[in-house]
Order: sequence, then C-alpha cells, then structure tokens
Amino acid sequence: MIAVLDFGMGNIHSLLKAVSLYTDDFVFTNDPNKVKSADKIILPGDGHFDKAMQNLNELGFVSIIKEHIAAKKYLFGICIGYQVLFEDSDETNKIGSTIPGLGLIRGKIRKFEGKPNLKVPHMGWNKLYDIKQKNTKLLKGIPNESFMYFIHSYRPVGVDRLDITANCHYYGESFPAVVEKETIFGTQFHPEKSDKIGLGILKNFIEL
Repeated sequence: MIAVLDFGMGNIHSLLKAVSLYTDDFVFTNDPNKVKSADKIILPGDGHFDKAMQNLNELGFVSIIKEHIAAKKYLFGICIGYQVLFEDSDETNKIGSTIPGLGLIRGKIRKFEGKPNLKVPHMGWNKLYDIKQKNTKLLKGIPNESFMYFIHSYRPVGVDRLDITANCHYYGESFPAVVEKETIFGTQFHPEKSDKIGLGILKNFIEL
C-alpha cells in the first residue's frame, strides 16, 4: 500500500489522479497508523519549507518517515516534499537562520539569486540533463533532455554527486533535479504535471 501524505501543503488533486492511473492500492492520509503500515510513502506538496517541516513535526510524521527509511522501504518526495529530504533550508522569515529538514540526503536548500535578470521563481517547462541511466530506478526509460514542469524559488546545493541522477540548467546554473539514495527518491519538478514522460516517472516508483 502507498501512503500519500496529507500534511497541508498545496493542492494535490492532480497527483492523486495520476497515482490512480497505475494502482488503486493507495490512500491520501494524515493518519500516522496508516502511514506506518505503508510499503511506500509519497511526500508531495507546494509551499514554504518552514511550514512543511512544522506540519510534519506536528503530525508526528518525521519519526515515522525515518523509521520507514530505516526499514528499507521506499519514499518519494516531490517539490516541497523533495526539498525537505535535505539537511536544512534558509526559506524562513527569520533572517540569517535556517530550518532543519529530514536530513535524509546531504545538501542544503538555498534560493536562486545573484545573477542579473534572474527570474524567480523558476516556473514552467525545463529539461533534464545528465540522466544516469545505469544508476537510476526512478528515471528508467526516461530520455535525456525530457521536459518537466517546475515551479520553485529554492534549490539544493552541496549535494553528493553520487545521489544526483539528473540535473536541470537555469540561468547558467546546473542544479540537482532528481536524487536517488538507496530507497529514497525525489524530484524538484512535478512528474504528475509533466505529461506522459512525467507520468512514466511516477509509474516507475509505483512499480518498484
């Protein structure tokens, strides 16, 4: 059974519809007991990093997710669910401070900045590059330079290159768009909003 976590972060109707294309063995839930019994967890959502971590902590999901990973079960983070996989983020109202993430993947979430005419958020269709087909389960069969749908102002930096299975280029910068580490998977983009190829990524995860 797949548990799609309901932790108050954005409209996920399109994700639930996409998951239902490939399985009916899933539940959208904020019930810790249902999450504990799941074989796979999908951590979706849009919004701010600090609010996402606040909600995960208040619902008791942080310890459950870490127990899930310790048991070698699969986890897929999407968009803000991708960013919270990392160590911390400076997306907070407190200047000069950071918010701890789940710490499952090495790296820190920082805002796009410092480039002339930089448009933030990075929004719309962009390509995946450097897909490591020999080292990926999530991107199996996904062609290099496939277009995916992004909407984000922050991205991970300082990520272990061994955990990166695809990059994206924005204003001359390459940033990790997909990570995989053992049973942990994540995409900065929304596969459920990325046409047939994006749906193929979601299908790959569901069929693991």
